[in-house]
Amino acid sequence: MQPMHSRGLEIVALDNLQPKANQLQLEPEHLWGLIGGKEGLLRMWANADLLIALAAYVQRWNFEEGVIVTERMRHDAVQLKRAIFRLRIDMIVRRSQIRAPFYIHQAASSYYLMTRRLLALYETSHAGLLPRLAEAL
Repeated sequence: MQPMHSRGLEIVALDNLQPKANQLQLEPEHLWGLIGGKEGLLRMWANADLLIALAAYVQRWNFEEGVIVTERMRHDAVQLKRAIFRLRIDMIVRRSQIRAPFYIHQAASSYYLMTRRLLALYETSHAGLLPRLAEAL
């Protein structure tokens, strides 16, 4: 598991998932910094598959919930990777940066949801492993 700047990621994700007044407070450059820039994107991409594997591992103790949560996380991972792919393409062809904040929000939100789903799954399925998992995330 590659380390992430979890507080910055949470700020970006919640800005998207729980909109409040003044929704334009976070500028694109600020969003970029909060997620850790290009390195943060690459870490999210790499960690996504490991998060799914950790969810699938829970099926040993809690098959039904493990299967459902793992599938939800797979859908989150598809959205995460799609957003990162689009960001990288836009950076390569130097398209207008107007879409970048949307992709950053989508990537951060998807990753955040994956981590929250995994923690909740471990809380209900194998609470003994939860503290170590929470520390790693």
